[in-house]
Amino acid sequence: RQSEWLRNSEGYEWFNGYYDNDGQRVEGDHPNGVRMTLTGQVFTLMGGIANNEQARHIVRSVQRYLVDPRVGGPRLNTDFGEVKHNLGRCFGFAFGTKENGAMFSHMTVMYAKALYQRGLVREGYQILEGIYRHCRSFATSRIYPGIPEYIDAKGRGAYPYLTGSASWLLLTMLTEAFGVKGRLGDLVFEPRLVREQFDAAGIATVATLFADRQLEVVYHNPARLDYADYGLESIRIDAVPVEFKTDNRSGIIARRVIEALNPQQRHRIDVMLI
Repeated sequence: RQSEWLRNSEGYEWFNGYYDNDGQRVEGDHPNGVRMTLTGQVFTLMGGIANNEQARHIVRSVQRYLVDPRVGGPRLNTDFGEVKHNLGRCFGFAFGTKENGAMFSHMTVMYAKALYQRGLVREGYQILEGIYRHCRSFATSRIYPGIPEYIDAKGRGAYPYLTGSASWLLLTMLTEAFGVKGRLGDLVFEPRLVREQFDAAGIATVATLFADRQLEVVYHNPARLDYADYGLESIRIDAVPVEFKTDNRSGIIARRVIEALNPQQRHRIDVMLI
């Protein structure tokens, strides 16, 4: 926070994430243009290194230097303007290709997850929505439905089967956006869904497994409230009200309640939001 937090000449602030093989700091102002990487921001956010004020500065800087609508989201790095071999293999590629400045889906989804974890819910949603809208447009992405390893300089998806992005995307949607997760063995509901993610009836649904039980979780938001405006009112399992503990914005069902359910059936959990 003290030695690697930088502020450039335009007044933007973020973390330096790298030193090159000659021991020189990589990020910040440079004669070839501003140098910034997404990776250095993701892990400082996700690891709790960035404080809340720094997190907001990071979002502002990523938006300024890395986000590019032509590739569906933030690039992995800015254009360094040179073949910088003393920083690794990525600079053997042309800018916008693979690890050199592509929209690298794996790191971008991790960035979205980090934003959700830090309470920057709408910012995280906008990152995931940008990827989704880009990839679902075949005329732009030129790929079958899915998420590729990266989006190249022309906006085309590449390496759709060589990516950890899909698992990170599913994990982020389930545990962060829908907020269905485990905590010390118990089942937690901590939805961070924004207004746009509910259908016209105010419903958002996700299916998952927990304690070897098949669950369909249905959030009810009849007033179509935004994330900051709703809280949990009640929880029902197969139409039967169940007791739950509250912790800030989350509801917690004891594991024994889930384990008592028939493992041969899918069970519906209705969560009412007000």
